[in-house]
Amino acid sequence: IPSHGHFWRPIPDGFSYGTDLVKFIRELYGDYFTICVAGYPHGHPDCASYDEDIQHLKEKVDAGTDFIITQLFFEASTFIKFYHDCRRIGITVPIMPGILPTQGYRGLHNLTKLSKLEVPRNIMDAILPIKDDDAAIQKFGISFAVNVCKELLNYGLVRCLFLHLFYLSLCLSLCTGEWSTFLVIIIVFALISILFHLGMWCDDPLSLKTLPWKAPASHKRCAEDVRPIFWAQRPKSYIHRTKEWDDFPNGRWGNSSSPAFGELADYHLFYLRTRWKPERLRVMWGEELNCPEDVFHVFECYLTGNRNKNGVKVTSLPWNDDELAMETSLLTQQLAAINRRGVLTINSQPAVNGRSSSDPVVGWGEKGGFVYQKVCVCTY
Repeated sequence: IPSHGHFWRPIPDGFSYGTDLVKFIRELYGDYFTICVAGYPHGHPDCASYDEDIQHLKEKVDAGTDFIITQLFFEASTFIKFYHDCRRIGITVPIMPGILPTQGYRGLHNLTKLSKLEVPRNIMDAILPIKDDDAAIQKFGISFAVNVCKELLNYGLVRCLFLHLFYLSLCLSLCTGEWSTFLVIIIVFALISILFHLGMWCDDPLSLKTLPWKAPASHKRCAEDVRPIFWAQRPKSYIHRTKEWDDFPNGRWGNSSSPAFGELADYHLFYLRTRWKPERLRVMWGEELNCPEDVFHVFECYLTGNRNKNGVKVTSLPWNDDELAMETSLLTQQLAAINRRGVLTINSQPAVNGRSSSDPVVGWGEKGGFVYQKVCVCTY
């Protein structure tokens, strides 16, 4: 509630400090929410001292804070000192530095006035001669942000994911009316420029593989980074589809006469669907089956890429509408051999031991990582 001047006072029985709010959220909701609080590398302007302010920050962390984003600062040394001071008093959560890429003199002036920060003399000396040249200011802001980010990254305190660039406030305060689209373009261009100069911008995002499944909406599962391979092709999670199934062994792995299987008269229809028309499927899979070897032949042709008896390539199976993944080439001959003998494989993956995450066949995720996976073959 605003009172005299710009001071604030709490309502009766309300929260007096940020620590109170953090405690309240943790007590009421447990770990349901991720909580971030602000840190002030120069010390909060309304706090009696810098040391007292970081002690209050530790109280918020002890109350259940997950990570910290700092107020803006102008020199990497300011954040480095703040980081070490926080660690010295026992703050162990991640600390994300807040970087302001200056995009306008007036915006910088207003923001520093609001946060009660003083712009270093060397920065003001560089900005004042160009304060009326928006293009020059923006170029300076990008260069400044890149230099600060590089210094922090090279120092080793933060990783590439732990940089927070202040642009939201600029967008909200300036993007009004017919100028909104133009200003958003400026902001996106500046961010891309910064990321490019930091080596974090990929010109060809399609060349990088992400996790081979759609991220779940559930907060309890958003950190998943390992799944059985067949989950990648299914519209709903394995847990969701099987939550009502009987416990092992009675049910999906048990006797087919179990009520858990339901009516199996039309088992061959199940719920598998294909985008191909029946005419095309008959050409790929055969107009008629005279012996089990005819089925074996279809699977073998799918795996090897050889044409079938009709001179047609088999590009899909009832279990998979898609063509083979590149990694299957690592074990094509072995799979073809066992399918030729009647052991029909419907899912498979090769063993991978420490391949680079940028490997064109099995790699996925960010550069600099490694891929490990056990060999897996599901048969029918």
